[in-house]
Amino acid sequence: MYLQDLIKILTACVLGGLIGQQRQRRGMSIGLRTHIVVCVGAALVQIISIDYNLINKSNIDVMRLGAQVISGIGFLGMASIIKDGRNIVGLTTAASMWFIACIGLAVGSGLYIPAIMATVIIYFILQDVFHIDRKIRNNNFCEFQLTLDGSQDSTNKVDLLTSTITDKNIRIITTDINVEDKKNIIIIMTTELPSNKSNKDVLQYLLQLEFIKKVTIS
Repeated sequence: MYLQDLIKILTACVLGGLIGQQRQRRGMSIGLRTHIVVCVGAALVQIISIDYNLINKSNIDVMRLGAQVISGIGFLGMASIIKDGRNIVGLTTAASMWFIACIGLAVGSGLYIPAIMATVIIYFILQDVFHIDRKIRNNNFCEFQLTLDGSQDSTNKVDLLTSTITDKNIRIITTDINVEDKKNIIIIMTTELPSNKSNKDVLQYLLQLEFIKKVTIS
């Protein structure tokens, strides 16, 4: 029984880490370790419910504790949601937290195959390997990740960056800002380009700013 429990905990750790590292690479504050802790914690809750019945030869509803996990995970999700002007960022990370709690419950119940299949599908969706957002919106949808030199006047640099983009009639849809350390600021920005502009035009505008260390456009 305890060997099976160990396998469940290790599986939850791997699946939680898969989603967590993707969120961390996107500059989200809720990243690898938090996703692992939530997934393993949810798996442990389900393990407790199942093992309690086996040890005590009882017939208590094993989903009672799991239901509390699903309803209670919202407090972590709220911590990742930020209102930035007219935009709301962090909703995807909040959803991933809820999802990974469900994965933990599935693993704790011994449903390995559905848990793995769901994790792989959600991972590819979060990676946007099929460019779903771009197909739904239009061909002028552009997302890029910037690494800024944050050693001095970081606020002014962010303001200059946004003004440079908006002055070119480029609409900023979402902006995620993560201060990685005192020297680097990671910005993930989604924009909508006018019909007469392309990704190369955006790259040209950004390269004019000396404080930008790295640009990745998708």
